[in-house]
Order: sequence, then structure tokens, then C-alpha cells
Amino acid sequence: MAALLPIVALAGFAGCGGSKSEEDVEALLDRAFKQSIKSADVKIDAELKIDGLQGVDRPVRLEAKGPYIGGEKQLPQVDIDLKIGAADAGQTVNSGFLSTGDRAFVKFGGEFYEQDPKDVARANEQLAKGSGSDRGSLAELGLNPRTWVVDAEGEGDETVAGVETEHVSGKLDVRALFKDLNKLAERSAGAVGGAPAGTPNPLSEKDLDELAEVVEDPTFDIYVGKEDDTIRRVSGNLKVKVPEKDRQRVNGISGGSLRFSIELSKVNGDQKVEAPAKSRPISDLTTQLRGAGALGALGGSGGSGTQTSPTPAPGAAVPEQEGGGVESFQEYSKCLDEARPDDTAALARCTELLR
Repeated sequence: MAALLPIVALAGFAGCGGSKSEEDVEALLDRAFKQSIKSADVKIDAELKIDGLQGVDRPVRLEAKGPYIGGEKQLPQVDIDLKIGAADAGQTVNSGFLSTGDRAFVKFGGEFYEQDPKDVARANEQLAKGSGSDRGSLAELGLNPRTWVVDAEGEGDETVAGVETEHVSGKLDVRALFKDLNKLAERSAGAVGGAPAGTPNPLSEKDLDELAEVVEDPTFDIYVGKEDDTIRRVSGNLKVKVPEKDRQRVNGISGGSLRFSIELSKVNGDQKVEAPAKSRPISDLTTQLRGAGALGALGGSGGSGTQTSPTPAPGAAVPEQEGGGVESFQEYSKCLDEARPDDTAALARCTELLR
């Protein structure tokens, strides 16, 4: 649940004509990042490409969309549909997340699974400790995206989601970004009662310096409404080149790239989020995913040596997919169950099973 917060919370904020001065552009960004958006329809598109990892030759594509309503002293209300899979491979897994502020659900296989209410209440208690002008903004989570943008320039006017905007381009300050994400990780761990075993430690100052060195061409674009100084879209691109001396340690990965876009439409509209009429405990989903992985492992050989197709357990949730079948998902589930949460190379190999 906490992993979604940095993405969704970007909606809690609310370039420039080519003739604008540098001072005008900086002032526009200052105003834009101070604007608080009460509600919006959010659309997210991201693509991750990993170079040099055996068996992974396609980028991983993530798409998400749904309404957002800012929370006061609690989690925001969101109803996000999530689609993830190997780009252009014809297979995706559909999931999602729904929060009413005081209740939270995972969407999977056409059903809703409710998070432990105690965890949600604990997270809300942590958020309620925010103070004053920070409440309801990313600053409350320890994030300050205004510091992520440097060398900003005006790029002219563009229409985004039916709104005339001023487009500002700049460079992404990678060190400032990951320093803020460190703060978010620390606060998220506290909100859910401590970090679980296997969770990586926060990045050290040395780690931050090394990250800044391996990231190439980090760009950031912001589109600000001309009438209300409210952000309508943010997007970014960055490339990573892993030094040769470090490639063996990361399973041969030589580099990669990430691009993302977050677009806001119908800003401050009449968005609504309601709890589902029926749901099951999140533990049911965990059990079913493990069962699917076990069934995939049990798919033995017949007398002729032909692989038999496993059959899903009665009542097991099978995710909606575009192409492929249950068997590929079972292999994917088993792979995720065996991978460590901090092993990005293993997680990337799991995603490739969706091809």
C-alpha cells in the first residue's frame, strides 16, 4: 500500500512561454508546487527497460488510472486500476488499489481484498501527525518535488487534458529525489509498525553520490495550467549505466532506462470513491497466489513425457490477462513468491514470464 503513495500523492499538488525569463520560470514552478489539488482523475504511464539481464529483452510497462480525492488527516481516497506486463508482448496482469481513506483494498482477479484495518488506522495516525500548511501535501510525507527540478526553461504553451498549459523543461536532480524517497521509506516503515525482514536500509550519503554518478540525461517536464497555476502533467526520463566493475554484482545488468508520465484531468471535479459491496481479507489473496505457484511447480510429466497443464484450485483468484493463460500466471506467481523483495533482477525475470 505504501508503495503507491508517492505516485498517487503527486496528484495532491497543485511551461512557460519561450519569452519568459529564468526568474519568471522559477516563480511559476514555485507557485505550481504550492498549489493543492482537492481531486482529479489521474493517469499514469511508465516504462522500465533493463539492459544486459539474460532473458529480459522487453521493457516492463505500467499503466494506472482512476479518481483521486485528497485526504485530510488520513490516506487519500483513490480507485486505481493497474496494468503491468512486458511491453508489446501481448500479456498483462490487471490489478488495482482502492482506498476510502479509512479502508483500503487490493483489486485482483475481479475481486476486492481488504487490507488489515489496524494497518490502515496506524498509517492514518502517522499522517495525522502532520502539521499546518504541510497537511495534505507531499511535504507531509517528507517529499519536496520542487527541489527535484533544476535548470528550468520555458518551452511554450501546450494543451494537456483539454487545458491550456505552460510547458517547463528541466533536469531531474537524482540525488534530491532519492534523498526524499529515503524519508518516505522511513516514514512508511514507521506507519506500518516497522520495516519487515529483508527491507533494504535507507541509502547512505555515499549511495546517493554513486546513484547520481550512474544516472545519465535525467530530464523532467512540467505542464502548468495558465489560468490557475495548477500542474496538469509531470513527466520524466532517465538512463542508467552500470560501471563494468559492478555488473557482476547485479547479475550482468549493464544499464537501463525509465520514463514516466503522470497526467491530471477534471481537476477539483466531483470525483467519488466508494467501498466495494463485498470483499475478502487480504490473507485470502496471499494464500491463493502461493497456491497458484505451488500448482505450477506440481505440473509434472505424463507417461509420454509431455508437460501437463496445472488446474487452478477451487475458488482461486485468476487475474485478468490479455493473451496467455493460467499456466504462465502460475509460473509468475511462483517466481514472485521465491524472489526477495529487494532483488530487482529476480523481479525483472519474473515479469518476463508473462510474455
